Amino acid sequence: MKTKWVILTVLLFGIVLLMAGCWNSRELNKLAIVMAMAIDKVEQTNEYKVSFQVVNPGAVSPGATGGGAGANAASVAVFTGVGKNLFEAIRKTSQKVPRQLFFSHMQLLVIGEAVAKEGIQEVFDFFDRDSEARLTTKVLVTRDVEAGAMLKILTPLESIPANAHTRKVELSEKLWSGNVNNEIDDVIKALVVVGREPIISGAKIVGNPKEGKKKSNMEQADPQALVEIKGVALFKEGKLKRWVDGNEIRGILRVQNKMKSTIINIDCKDEKDAIGIEVIRSKTDVTAEVQAGRPVIHIDIRQEGNVGEVRCPIDLTKQEEITKLEKEWIRETKKEVIKAVEIAQSEKSDIFGFGEAVKRADPKTWEKMRKEWSKTFAVSKVDVKVDAFIQRPGMRTKPYLSDLKK
Repeated sequence: MKTKWVILTVLLFGIVLLMAGCWNSRELNKLAIVMAMAIDKVEQTNEYKVSFQVVNPGAVSPGATGGGAGANAASVAVFTGVGKNLFEAIRKTSQKVPRQLFFSHMQLLVIGEAVAKEGIQEVFDFFDRDSEARLTTKVLVTRDVEAGAMLKILTPLESIPANAHTRKVELSEKLWSGNVNNEIDDVIKALVVVGREPIISGAKIVGNPKEGKKKSNMEQADPQALVEIKGVALFKEGKLKRWVDGNEIRGILRVQNKMKSTIINIDCKDEKDAIGIEVIRSKTDVTAEVQAGRPVIHIDIRQEGNVGEVRCPIDLTKQEEITKLEKEWIRETKKEVIKAVEIAQSEKSDIFGFGEAVKRADPKTWEKMRKEWSKTFAVSKVDVKVDAFIQRPGMRTKPYLSDLKK
């Protein structure tokens, strides 16, 4: 019996020791929840200027709409700190923020264009090392404006601007393929892998930035300032080399097998851009081979789509008309892909990961060319093959325009 009590006592103390308790707990009313972070540089001192978009709990709580202290307040506040590195700048911000910054809910990281041109290789160490930071945080690079200024623009429809910007990035890539939906982890991998360079979506302020800071900006039918997701930043050795805009972005996404959906406009007889085709599926395979010591890259694209709009008299019940549209669609796709590849090769920046394809195909040859890969990539032969299939012409096969133009 005595042995039994001893065993129970030991087990009881063991259970007590295993209970974590709340020794490291932090009260919610003592935390400043960071939704977005911006990184700029102070030109005179070359120090980092870090801005934080923090939720104003009194303004976003359900009771705020009914009146009270938080009813008329902005949904977020922006605080700024300066330091020789990011860690120091964050800690120094405690001089201005009455609560401890909390990064576990951060949705967006915005990098200033000046920082991107100088180099982003050192920027991500803090996020990769810190236990609170999320590597799934979206990344943007600003165009013609400081990153901190973008955090101050209040947005309609979404009370938290960081949420609005991240959803724009997601929807723009999903529905239009006008940008890349990259996260911190994607950028870090592209920086460290030999044979791949990062690309990051751009953002700019449209309108009056001063008016965009006011709460009235999110209460108007026609906001005075908006943040627009615009273009893609192409990097080489961690530094911003150039911006890519327009249809070439779709070419990049196709090669990277990230095309989800977009609209392709093709000509119809004498009408320019008269037919709109919606891409509903796209799959790309990138392979490589080495011929006479030089790499040859093969890009195979298969895509499917539907006819979304027709502004010319055409009978889509005829297979020959469908075939003509598919051929024109193939031609447009090839043109976009080839242009995107030419842009990357002109900057000697392998944003597609062709180097990884060469490594998979011929590891021994890759080891010989990896140190000079950027130069080799710039002169590599690239072969593009596209198959396109129109699945459905929509609810109407013969447009009513055919009757109007008789």
